[in-house]
Amino acid sequence: MKKLLAILLLALLASIAFVGCGSNEPVALADAVNWVSPMVSFNIDGTSTSAWDSQYDLHRNETFEYVFRRDGAEVPITAEALVAGGALPATVNIAYGGTGDYLTRLVVFAYEFFDHGRPARVAAHGATPNPQEILVLWRNPENGHWFNLIQDGIGRTAATLGYHHDGLLSLVRGTAQYSFRLNSETVQNISELELFIVATAGPTREDDYERSGYSLTFAVELPDIDHHFHSWELLVSSGTMIIVE
Repeated sequence: MKKLLAILLLALLASIAFVGCGSNEPVALADAVNWVSPMVSFNIDGTSTSAWDSQYDLHRNETFEYVFRRDGAEVPITAEALVAGGALPATVNIAYGGTGDYLTRLVVFAYEFFDHGRPARVAAHGATPNPQEILVLWRNPENGHWFNLIQDGIGRTAATLGYHHDGLLSLVRGTAQYSFRLNSETVQNISELELFIVATAGPTREDDYERSGYSLTFAVELPDIDHHFHSWELLVSSGTMIIVE
């Protein structure tokens, strides 16, 4: 009986393999992908950095825009000056060819870690004009302003790219929830995002831990059951870690 069951199982697997192979003709990627959600890739120039060291201070002003500040005066941010001060360039690519239409926000979540993946605390979305300990700066191509995607993700405020609310109201507060409308056409606006990761300070090493830094998760966020955004519903995400030396 055992031999018979084994033979039947092998025959079934063989038939599945045969059917699965199908034609030897190449299949186009667009035809092969089932676009349930967008796809995200994350590329970064290295996995370690040092704390920000520049003649400029980074300051978040009243309109949530980040600027350089030197001797009390505001100076426009440049990519060259960011890299010179220790920022890590990174690129996030997003692709989507499905038929879905989503009201989303694009944000970065930051977590401290010590040694080998031991989490410490979340770097929260702050409302103060001062920088957090880790920044992910993105330049809005529509107005040239710089935003920290940890604090003000794309779609989070009227100042960032592609804001819509389209009747998306909080069921508790009744206020409009700004968002970025993501579909196969609008994805081109965020298909390639050039970012700069800036660690203004590293987590304090504890005990005999040899390294510390931040875990960064870039996410396309959906509204929750209250039509609000709380990081509970993610359409797609991609992450990496940054060691602060």
